[in-house]
Order: sequence, then C-alpha cells, then structure tokens
Amino acid sequence: MPVVLYLLAVGTFAIGTDAFIFAGLLPEVSADLGITVETAGQLVTVFSFAYAVLAPISASLTSSWPRKRIITLALVTFIAGNVVSALSGSFEVMVLGRIIAAAGASSFTPHAVAIASENAPEGRRGTALSIVVGGLTVATALGVPIGTFVGSSFGWRATLWLVVALGAFALLAPLLLGAVKAPPPHTLRERLAPLRSGIVALVLTTTFLALVSEHLVYTYISAVFDEATGGSGKTLSVLLLIFGIGAVIGNAIAGPAVDRWGNKSVLLIALGVMAADLLLLPVTTHTFPVAVVAVLVWGIASWMYLVPQQHRLLELSTASGPFTVSLNSSALYLGIAVGGGLGGATLSLVGPVWLGVVGGIVGVFAVASGWLSYRVERTPDTVSA
Repeated sequence: MPVVLYLLAVGTFAIGTDAFIFAGLLPEVSADLGITVETAGQLVTVFSFAYAVLAPISASLTSSWPRKRIITLALVTFIAGNVVSALSGSFEVMVLGRIIAAAGASSFTPHAVAIASENAPEGRRGTALSIVVGGLTVATALGVPIGTFVGSSFGWRATLWLVVALGAFALLAPLLLGAVKAPPPHTLRERLAPLRSGIVALVLTTTFLALVSEHLVYTYISAVFDEATGGSGKTLSVLLLIFGIGAVIGNAIAGPAVDRWGNKSVLLIALGVMAADLLLLPVTTHTFPVAVVAVLVWGIASWMYLVPQQHRLLELSTASGPFTVSLNSSALYLGIAVGGGLGGATLSLVGPVWLGVVGGIVGVFAVASGWLSYRVERTPDTVSA
C-alpha cells in the first residue's frame, strides 16, 4: 500500500488521541489550572461541539479547493491549536486552543478518507480505508492510554506535545501526495438535505443519544473509577487500555455480525448491552478486577453500534449516502459534546456514583430510538445529492 496512507493514518491517530485524551487527564488539568474536574471536562465538550458544527461549514467553504491543500491547512491548524493548549496558563486560552484544534480535525478526517479511497490500488479500496480510519480505532486502543500514562508521569502538557509531534509527522502526507483532484462542489444546503427525511433524522437521533449516554460517563472516567484505580493515573491508563482493546474487538466483529444477522439485531443488542453496563457501574467500580470486566464489555458494545448505524444510513439513503454519513459524524461529535456537558452537571450536583445511572438511562432512550427507527415504515430515498 502507498506510504502516504500510513501517514494519513498517523494524522487520524493524532486526532483520535486528541479528541478523547482529556478524559484520562482531568485530575492533572484541573489541579494545574485551578479549576474543578467538572469544568476541566468541558474541554472535551468544546472540542466535540466545535468539530460537529465546523465540519459541514468547512466542507462547504473549501469545496473547490484541492484536497492536498485542504489536508495541509487542516493539519497546520490542528497542530497550532494543540500548541496553544500546551502553552496555555488559563482555562479560557485552553478553550481557544481546543476550538482551533477541532477546526483542523473536522476538515482533515473526511478528506483523508476520500484521498485513501481515490489513491487505493485496484481492488484494495477497503484495505486502504481501513488503514486510514483504523488510526481512530488505534487511538482509542493505544493513544488514549499511552497519553494518559505520559500525562500522569510527565504532566498533561507533555501529552499535548506528543500530539503536536504526531501531527507534524503526518504533514509528510501532503508532501508525498501527487496531484489530487478537488472534491465535487456541494453547498451547505445540499449537505444538510438528508435531514428532510424523517427516518434519517430518527437514525441520527439514535447516534446522538448513544454518544450522549457513553460520553456522559467516559469523559469523567477518572472520577467514576477513582476507587478502583486508587486515584492513580497510571492505573487509570491500564483501564483505558482495556477499554481500547474492547473497542478493537467490537469494531472487528461488528462488520461480520451485520453481514450475518443484519444491522437491526447488532445495533439493538450493542446499545442494550452498553446501557445495562452503564446502569451497573455503581456496583462494578469498587474493585479493579470487576472494573476491568465492566470496562471491557463497555468498550466492545460502544464500538459495535457504530458500524450498523453507518450501514443503516447508507441503506436508507442510497442517493445521498456520503452526506448522510457525514451528518452521522456530526451527530456523533455533538453527542460527545452534550454528554460531556450533562456529565459535568451530574458530577457537580450528585457526584460520580450517579454518572453511570444517568448515562444508562439515556442509553435506554437510545435503544428506544433505534427500535422506533425500524418500526417506522421504510420509504424510498427522496433526498438527492
């Protein structure tokens, strides 16, 4: 496979690590900046909300640009945002850095995937896509736990400098790229057109609720499992590694499972298992061995529902599939943002023991939304690209 694909994967790995790393660094960040853990958690919210909002806007504004120029500017912006965050001495400057980084990330990822598709050898498109998108999965499995370990050992700023270094290395990708054609131009109105379909909107609502449920808890995982980890950042990094291993397993088995049993069964089972796992957290977070099992199951389930959702959306919107999948990504990041906000409010009002319960309840609503989306009568795709 072309070397450039692996460099693009380094970029998605850096972005995936950056998006979720603060979940493991909240105690260090809050202590250094003199803010509460709940406030520090809003750094995750800010990044995710900015990503969700800026993704369709940046796509529309740069629609006539060559992809090579887009990913170069996107990576430079992403790196700059993390430099601002690493050098910041206040929460407000950190927020600015997170918004800048999200602006770059939201532009890089979709174009990196498109470049992988266009530059894949004959008959190897699926492999090329798995390499680039795999950077995000590996970030969950390795990037976040390694970043948490580095942060607990050398300070949270060291983790951000690591992300900066990864982003800089990924800049080799546009240098090695040959001429890449500009993407077909589409207006923001065209990109939002799939929302006119009620059933597509319902499926996107399921994605949104699932991510709210998960990240209401995941953002504050250090507080939720404080008793099991003894407050140790290094022990927390082990738990995050277990979660990442579960994510890899869930992602690996989701595709074949959808092919065999259909997206409905896989989606509802995955969402149901995740909701149940979160509801049980008040009794599974006291000892490390039990916490390992809970986190492993959570990781598997949380990465199993994404594949059937993408499959379902493409099935429903054959004419506007790329736009629908893009909107699913926005719903995903918006869910992470809202989850972080609700989690912070829950932590402040009733404490960490209730985070799993509240997250699990939202998860039940996600199951209901998913079930309802299959009850709605399927209609022909009337949304055109």
